[in-house]
Amino acid sequence: MDKRTVIAIGLSILVLLIFQYFYAPTPVIQRDNQTQAETAGNESAQKSSAEQTSESVNVKKLDGSQEEEKTQVKTFNVKTNNLKIAFNSETGNIYTATVLQYKDKEFPDLIFKSENGDYLNVLSAKVSDYKHTVKEFNNRYEVQFVGGTKDIVINKTYIIKKDSYFFDLKVTISNISDQTIQTSLGVVIGPGLGKGFEDSKYMFSGPMIFNGKSVTKEDPEDVEEPIKVDNPSWIGYTSKYFLFSAMNGGLKKAAIESKGDSKAVVKGSKEVIVNPLDKSVTTFPVFVGPKEYDLLSSYKYELEESIQFGIFSFISIPMLKILNFTYDYVGNYGLAIIVLTFVIKIITYPLTQKSMTSMKKMQVLQPEMTKIREKFKGEPQKMNAAMMDLYKKHGANPMGGCLPMVIQIPIFIALYKTLLVSIELKGSPFIFWITDLSLKDPYFITPILMGLSMFLQQRMTPTGGDPTQQKIFMFLPLVFTFIFLNFPAGLVIYWLTNNILTIAQQYFINRKIATNK
Repeated sequence: MDKRTVIAIGLSILVLLIFQYFYAPTPVIQRDNQTQAETAGNESAQKSSAEQTSESVNVKKLDGSQEEEKTQVKTFNVKTNNLKIAFNSETGNIYTATVLQYKDKEFPDLIFKSENGDYLNVLSAKVSDYKHTVKEFNNRYEVQFVGGTKDIVINKTYIIKKDSYFFDLKVTISNISDQTIQTSLGVVIGPGLGKGFEDSKYMFSGPMIFNGKSVTKEDPEDVEEPIKVDNPSWIGYTSKYFLFSAMNGGLKKAAIESKGDSKAVVKGSKEVIVNPLDKSVTTFPVFVGPKEYDLLSSYKYELEESIQFGIFSFISIPMLKILNFTYDYVGNYGLAIIVLTFVIKIITYPLTQKSMTSMKKMQVLQPEMTKIREKFKGEPQKMNAAMMDLYKKHGANPMGGCLPMVIQIPIFIALYKTLLVSIELKGSPFIFWITDLSLKDPYFITPILMGLSMFLQQRMTPTGGDPTQQKIFMFLPLVFTFIFLNFPAGLVIYWLTNNILTIAQQYFINRKIATNK
């Protein structure tokens, strides 16, 4: 990698780190200007109910906006291969959800929980004294809560597969009165993430809404007025590597709302109208688990949008696929990163070769360029003309290194984001002391080796031009070493491997040019 590329990428890294440290990403926020209640239904029966009530029937409105909060909570657990879900016996909601493992990596302390009560709260008409039953089948559990008033019966049924991070929440509202009823129905997630989730000052953690086109998100401490979004595909709470999300269910409105004390919830809702002796059935698919791209993209609600690949996602995603494909064969993500580095080097080889060759030619021409500058000092037009004739005569191009630099910057940033957000690397060892590629090297051995490789690469790279620039170049390996001290080990391994390949490439170029003299 030539010096101009190194400088440009170094500046890009600094800008990227400074931006992510001091500024949260600006969400695309859609303000909800509707003032009238919207109605929706999951079944034709509910649709016909709405049509009938619009003609003449008096509608009884039930309060469905209250969230359940209890100081003393009675819970029971349902445990699968991947999850442990604690249910609130009195409200029929999910009190906490624990992610137990991912690809044989155990995470016993990753618990989605709220300090204020249930973590997943079903918004519906207020019902007390829920009764529950738990049924176990070969491949699933069915947890059912039934409660009611003199007007309605609410049935919350959780269908939980034993080998999945997805499960269904089915809410049935039965009207047992002689009046048509109208109530809100929806879900609330949060506030907060809970326990055991990794903090990252470079990555967003908090409430998130996706409407099929864009993601709306906001740091909880920055939420003042409700941030509203129409027609959400899903709502959720995300950490760097894990997601708790509720999807679809015919929701018409969603919002991120402050709960005070730098806390916020994310909620989705719709209006439900049910005729006498009729019922409404709504199903909310729920995901609790790791943000693995292939896993999330296998579902139709575009949950993969919760992974923050950045503006170069079109490069990051193919890189991730190559990384996973390679891992299937070599069985080690550290080795997979090295193979990926070879692939990237092969793809960029022609451009890098052109850049390095051009720089070497420019180095050879430095004495003659100095003479031209001295000869035509004070005559810029004649000096430029003489320089162009010199370049043309020797086939040199002073701009020959620009295109490789422009191409390699997006590639590096894309790979940086890929290795930063990919849960595949979490808990994945490489060799000896590197037991987790998603964390920094605990002994800083790889960053130091990377700095030494940069120094050696610098000694082999053509030099010339401004002496001040040459002095700046001397400090680059030291600067990069300090920058990379806290980077994920996987990213440092990429950079170290890339440097070694670049050194080998530069060696052969220097040897070839020396032979042709």
